[in-house]
Amino acid sequence: MSTFRSFLRAGGRLYRRLFQRRLDPQIREVADILQAVPALGHLSSRALHAMAAATHRRTYRRGESLYYEGDPGLGLYVVESGQVRLVSDPESGRNRELRELAPNDMFGELSILGDFRRLETAETVTEARVLGFFRPDLKNVMRRYPKAGTEIVMALARRVTVQHVEAVRLLKERAGRDAALDVYAEAAGRMEEDAPPLS
Repeated sequence: MSTFRSFLRAGGRLYRRLFQRRLDPQIREVADILQAVPALGHLSSRALHAMAAATHRRTYRRGESLYYEGDPGLGLYVVESGQVRLVSDPESGRNRELRELAPNDMFGELSILGDFRRLETAETVTEARVLGFFRPDLKNVMRRYPKAGTEIVMALARRVTVQHVEAVRLLKERAGRDAALDVYAEAAGRMEEDAPPLS
């Protein structure tokens, strides 16, 4: 019996060597970076690897813009190294800083779920390496790996929902409960009337 088990183990090892796809080291590296992003950290390794395989890696010089306020949004970004800041109203010369982003911070995810214009300008504070994952990439993942694609969409929807709830809570703190509820109800009403179609 032990000879038979040895034969089965050897056969299993040979099968894995011949037929299991080896994961590209660069895809593994990008998957590790994506896993360090809090909103994506709970994804399965299959979903992380599918997302990593479709992700684009770019390096930006200091002071370079990734996108501008009002641009059509195409996808999300993750800071791999360096710093990026989100600013509003850059044309007025004020550049009101909204947020500074460091490695493992994700931004722009709203646009991957629909055809929305950018609410801010993203520009580098230092030289930065950034990962980009765009709507066509997500559609590709969903077509090729439906379960992995669904996991990614659910993770992004969860993040947008948490941000939405936190925005209402902050508005309640700053303007009062009634004002927060009025804005929330008005936004829901407008959404029904003229929200851009999800694509």
